[in-house]
Amino acid sequence: MDNKSIEDITKDMSELTLLSFRKLDDVKKLARHFQFVINHPITQENQVVLKYLKNLDEMHKNIFLKKRDGVHVEYIFTTEKKSSMQRQRFNSLPVNEVPELLKAEFLTIDNAKQVHICTDCDVEIELVDDVPLMESLQKHFSLEAHMPKLKRESIDVAEPILLPKMSRRLSALESGDNQNMEEIIQMLKPMEKLERSFSAMLEMALIKLLPDNSEASIDAAMKFYQEAYEKLCSNIAIIDFSTQTSSVAPIIMSIRDNVNQNFAVDANKNYDNEEMDHTPEKPMKNQIKKYRYYGPIENNIAKLLMNHKLLTLVDDRTGKLAFFCIACEYYTLRFRYDSVLNHVFSETHIHNLACILQADKNIPFSMGTATIDKIKDMNKEFLRNHYINEDNNGPNCTLCRTSLDNDCIILHILDENHLGKLSDKLYRKMKANNPDGQVPDEWGPKSLDWTKFLTSSGKPLNNRDHVIIENFIKPSGKIANYCSCCDMTLKGPRQVLFNHIRQKKHLRNAAPHKLTMLYKNHCRPTEYFASFGNHYICTICPEYIALPSFAAIVEHFDSNLHIETIAKLIRSALYDVNEGLFIMNKISMDIFKCEFCDVVLKNASKAVEHILSNLEHQSALADVKVRSNKGDIISVYMHGNFILHSEGATFNCESCKSVFSSIRSLLMHLVYAEHFSKRPTSENVFRFYLELKHNINMLARNKYVYYEFGKLKCGVCDSDVEDSENAKKHVVSLRHKENMGASYVNINLDVSAME
Repeated sequence: MDNKSIEDITKDMSELTLLSFRKLDDVKKLARHFQFVINHPITQENQVVLKYLKNLDEMHKNIFLKKRDGVHVEYIFTTEKKSSMQRQRFNSLPVNEVPELLKAEFLTIDNAKQVHICTDCDVEIELVDDVPLMESLQKHFSLEAHMPKLKRESIDVAEPILLPKMSRRLSALESGDNQNMEEIIQMLKPMEKLERSFSAMLEMALIKLLPDNSEASIDAAMKFYQEAYEKLCSNIAIIDFSTQTSSVAPIIMSIRDNVNQNFAVDANKNYDNEEMDHTPEKPMKNQIKKYRYYGPIENNIAKLLMNHKLLTLVDDRTGKLAFFCIACEYYTLRFRYDSVLNHVFSETHIHNLACILQADKNIPFSMGTATIDKIKDMNKEFLRNHYINEDNNGPNCTLCRTSLDNDCIILHILDENHLGKLSDKLYRKMKANNPDGQVPDEWGPKSLDWTKFLTSSGKPLNNRDHVIIENFIKPSGKIANYCSCCDMTLKGPRQVLFNHIRQKKHLRNAAPHKLTMLYKNHCRPTEYFASFGNHYICTICPEYIALPSFAAIVEHFDSNLHIETIAKLIRSALYDVNEGLFIMNKISMDIFKCEFCDVVLKNASKAVEHILSNLEHQSALADVKVRSNKGDIISVYMHGNFILHSEGATFNCESCKSVFSSIRSLLMHLVYAEHFSKRPTSENVFRFYLELKHNINMLARNKYVYYEFGKLKCGVCDSDVEDSENAKKHVVSLRHKENMGASYVNINLDVSAME
């Protein structure tokens, strides 16, 4: 501006339009720039321009500070040429409420007009005096191009309104020298409302914990937390989360990169297909449809897989059931159970399972001693339940009265005819034993055939699907999903969704959403001390809550522990102080001084408000918790310190003194050994496996030795990692890089000497 004349400034000012905009960071920048222009010496010298800007400032102050029930107004002055970022959904000030000065400007412009903007299609709909309003809109809504993503009300906006003599970056938000910018932002920001389900659970906790659980008392308590929550949200709104994307970036857990070799030998390779691979033949028109119970057959298969130590989980790509064999590092979709049954009957699996179970006596086995013969006997018992027997002539099916080859046994027991006969026989047997009894619940509903039965079962619920939770996906119809992070509808099978969430653009867009949700619920992302990767902790709960995935920490938000902790803090503010929570937050009981922030609060109520709404306080408390609970990926998944490791090669269980030298034997021990009170859930085991596999490579490369809980030694630097560091930070430190380079030089020198 120093090099510009008044005429140049005036020329820029004359190209402005009124437009709604939502980014608070941009609002702050424009507000500061507007104040800068007013106070600039060149502006001060020209009294005409100065008077105009001050009048404009006062006018906009009145616009933005006027209270309007149910209307959220956010305006910025910007150029008439609008970028795609500026084309965002917005609420607008009705034309009849436009101030008189603005109306005067409106009437003086020849090309001024009023339009509606369809925010789905980014199309302006011009209003004509002769045509009714709804008729103009309906013409656009009837077009094939109009595809609304979400239901919303139409939006009134008056544009373009040319405002002469105004800088292209001037903002109408600055209200004067005596008005604090943060207060302006707070007044403009809509009230942050608590989620309905969370409010209901918090009210129940308050009724349980408050000494006075009258309606007035509960309302006062909820009002107190609402005010603290609004203050917390206003503090979060001004944070730039773009620099913290890596703190919530997941390790790209690609099944193809880790266990793809098992798919290559799978008889059913079409694992990207959304529909079942084997489509049954359509019955003839005159053929009678017969519905049967297939539940007991599937239960029998599930029991066999469980005895073989296979884990049942949901595949991220397809949303279908899948199985993971730790002993073989084998992963496959369920399909018709053909691939997984072929696996558990294979000699390779039987050998691997027997070796691991014989070496680890802490893992229980249904057949007693885990020998190869015992595992084969278990498989034969399963076949006998399907009426497959073996005589001198080889295997045969007594139910279908046919001889079989060894290679065709699994194919036969999953044949529709065989399954139909088996279902009928099990039903008759059940009725013979209990003629008047009802069909057991575990038998499930009737189905026309085996394929239709499998299609209708095994689908995960959306509220338990971590792909949906972690990526802010909203299911939209049967074959579409809406990504709220990228404002994009993804049509097609779930594979389309899976490909989308792995893209860098989505990961960048999802990170601010994740961090905002974490901060609003008093949680933080953090890094492992003795491992590589991220996990999540809660800052306000008295127990140390450390969870390995974003979906798990979201589930913690609604847990009894988290909600009751908030209720206890509210009680401390309104009634008697909870001494334990105040001590944990380093707030003295006599003068209510916060040692973290070095501030003195007026009373207990202000102290609790400080705990619930001050971001610096919560981050400081999170840092203290992390430093006092140093651990690695295993301790977070297993909820305690149990395993020490050396260079990713050996793992020692301190509980049973067992030593493991492979990821298979280690993971089998962690999942199935009886001396662990808490184990990772089946949904988390495959994630655990992938992250552990990644860590083993990194630990071996950097020669890390976790020789004592809370103490990590770097073999490259031949010293312990400092208290202010962790495994990841130490790797990128200058000292480690220099020593790593020296070790490579020594290796090269040794090789040269040998040659």
